[in-house]
Amino acid sequence: MPGHPIPPSSLESVRADVIKLDQLFEEHDVVYLLMDSRESRWLPTVMGAAKEKLVINVALGFDTFLAMRHGLPPSSDAPILAPSPGSPFRGKLGCYYCNDVVAPQDSLTDRTLDQMCTVTRPGIAAIASATAVELMVSVLQHPLGPRAPCDVALSSTNAASPSDEPASPLGIVPHQIRGFLARFENLKITGQAYDRCTGCSEAILAAYRSDPFDLVQRACEDAHALERLTGLDKLEEETEALLAEGVEWSEEDDC
Repeated sequence: MPGHPIPPSSLESVRADVIKLDQLFEEHDVVYLLMDSRESRWLPTVMGAAKEKLVINVALGFDTFLAMRHGLPPSSDAPILAPSPGSPFRGKLGCYYCNDVVAPQDSLTDRTLDQMCTVTRPGIAAIASATAVELMVSVLQHPLGPRAPCDVALSSTNAASPSDEPASPLGIVPHQIRGFLARFENLKITGQAYDRCTGCSEAILAAYRSDPFDLVQRACEDAHALERLTGLDKLEEETEALLAEGVEWSEEDDC
């Protein structure tokens, strides 16, 4: 996991684990990410993107949940249209990390048990799991399968307009479903892939395909290595420079 250094004595066993995981991804069609930390989802996210497998991610809060499918490059049969608010998005959908501006890091060390483990309402796990399974089924029934575009409009809580008939016989095929048990509501969200994402960007996938264990080792030893690889570090520097340019100082402010 990023930010969790590998002890020298464990290098070979970790290398064997990476090889085994890689093999398992090759042998399966759908992978569910059901881990209990953010950073533990990173490696299977990269593997799924590199091998273009259907990855279904589920995350829980106290009274909220997220069920989503990771995006794959769109099919050549699907028309590519420019993103437009209020219209379905036809480009590559994002993964779990596409909204992040920092790399996943160690979230477990020096934390109490209640800080590490999510305490949830009794029904959340069952609702989230069932939603994730139904999402998978809808995707697989779509003619384009895992490459199915999201037919939920950008910047909208509603499905596509009634004139847009869902391509799946089971109904719409959303990208993300966020559930709010306190209000007994679900929110459907469409998220675009990010070209500096630490989980599915081309820079990450190229590094994984070149040398899987080298990428894993670098990420474990230094989580910021992913930021340097994707250019997120440059983004941070550019943001800080812009903020610095916009700040005006005067002697009167010293007090």
